[in-house]
Amino acid sequence: MQVRNVISSIFRRWYILLVGLALTAAGCFVLQSSTPNTYKAQASLVLLPSVQSVGERGNPYLGLGGMNEALDILTRKMSSEEFKEKIRLETGTDTYTAAPDRGTSGAILVITASSDASDQTMKILGTVVDQVPVALNELQDVLGVPDASRISVMKLLEDRTAIPEAKARTQMLLVAGAGGAALTLITTVLLDSLLLRRRTKRLEKREATDPADSPKRMGKPSKRRKTGMADGEQTTPDTAGEETLPALVTVGDRPAPDLESDDQATAATTLHTTQRPG
Repeated sequence: MQVRNVISSIFRRWYILLVGLALTAAGCFVLQSSTPNTYKAQASLVLLPSVQSVGERGNPYLGLGGMNEALDILTRKMSSEEFKEKIRLETGTDTYTAAPDRGTSGAILVITASSDASDQTMKILGTVVDQVPVALNELQDVLGVPDASRISVMKLLEDRTAIPEAKARTQMLLVAGAGGAALTLITTVLLDSLLLRRRTKRLEKREATDPADSPKRMGKPSKRRKTGMADGEQTTPDTAGEETLPALVTVGDRPAPDLESDDQATAATTLHTTQRPG
């Protein structure tokens, strides 16, 4: 489809375009009003190596490099249905995510809770954070790890209040607006094409039903028809095969005298006059 045709369709059917854009704007407004606010809160936890690994007076932060495998196992544990069931029993929902922080080399776990209410979001976050040490101890209990070799977890950061998440709503409104505008443009072009096609067919049908020699198309009758002359009759006489005669100049009802005869008569009169005796 050429851009020129699209522009022409828009100029011809601008009212359809305006109606579609108005409906799109109204739909976006209704969508924004009906969509509830979503609140989000985050917390960050770090896994620390055991006392046996760093010593009683050692620095645990120096041994964070080898904790990524344990972090992956803990993340899998927190994503299980058993762990989610515990969160649902205490908060009524399980709208949270637990994933490693890939932006750092340390074993940092990021927990994100979300809900349509600020208080509910903070409750979910606090419950999940409290269940992380429990899940870590359960994993080590299964293997019978001694206390001196156990990995521990420490809270780094935790949001005190939930903040509204406007990014998701903005993306949804942008998608709805762009989709509505595109649909309006396509509908305008298609309707314009359909209307032009119907108009063309109507004109062709009218030309086919009206005769070409109708009084409306012929206008006033010609002089040839006024005199009763039939169509196709020759208006000039057919002189083929006839001898062309010289035209005679007439004066009144008598033919004009021949110039050559007049000259001969004048000469004869002059001669007769000169021959008479004086």
